[in-house]
Amino acid sequence: RNAWTLFYFRGICYERSKQWPKAEADLKKALQLFPDQPHVLNYLGYSWIDQGTNLDDGMAMIKKAVQQRPDDGYIVDSLGWAYFRLGNYEDAVKQLDHAIELKPEDPTINDHLGDAYWRVGRRLEAKFQWAHARDLKPEPEDLPKILAKLKDGLPDLPKVSQAKNTEKPADSPADKPAVAPPAASTLPDSAPAVAPNAAPGAAPKSGNGG
Repeated sequence: RNAWTLFYFRGICYERSKQWPKAEADLKKALQLFPDQPHVLNYLGYSWIDQGTNLDDGMAMIKKAVQQRPDDGYIVDSLGWAYFRLGNYEDAVKQLDHAIELKPEDPTINDHLGDAYWRVGRRLEAKFQWAHARDLKPEPEDLPKILAKLKDGLPDLPKVSQAKNTEKPADSPADKPAVAPPAASTLPDSAPAVAPNAAPGAAPKSGNGG
C-alpha cells in the first residue's frame, strides 16, 4: 500500500512536465493502491476540473478530500479555486476566505481570493489580497501576473462564459493563476521525507508560513 507515494509523486513530476496522460495514469494508480487518500483525491480531482474534464467526479473528489482534511488550508483552497474555475464565485469566496484563515501567509491562496473577490464585485478587497500576495514573495513567474491584476484587475468575462456550462470551466484562461494545478499540502501521511518534486499549487515554501 505504501507504494502509492511513488505513483503520486511521479504523477506530480509528469504533470509539471506537461505529460498529463502519464500523470493521470499514475495518480489513478495511487488512488487504486490507497482509495480515498485525500492528497491524491485533491490533486487528480482539481486537475480534471482545471482541464474541463470529468467535472462532477473531480468536484466530488475534492469535496471528499476536504471532508477528510477540513483544516488543511491547501486542500480547502483547491475546493475554492475549483468553484472559481466553474464560475461559482460566491462559493469560491466562501471557501477561499476559509483557506486564508487556515493559511494566511500563502501567496497563492491570497491571489486566488483576490480573483474571487473581483468576480463578485468586491474590487477594493481584491486589490488588497493581490497586494498581500505580492508582498508574500510569490513564485517569480507569478509576480508579473499579480502586478498586472493590481494595475488593471481581471479582464471581463466573455458573454458566452457567463452562461452555465457543464462541459468546461466558466472562467477564461486569463483568470487562471500561473500555478494551475491543485494546491497540495505538505507531504502526505506516510510519504517519503523528500519528494522527487515539490507539490504544485499553494504548496508551502520554507520560511513562508508553511
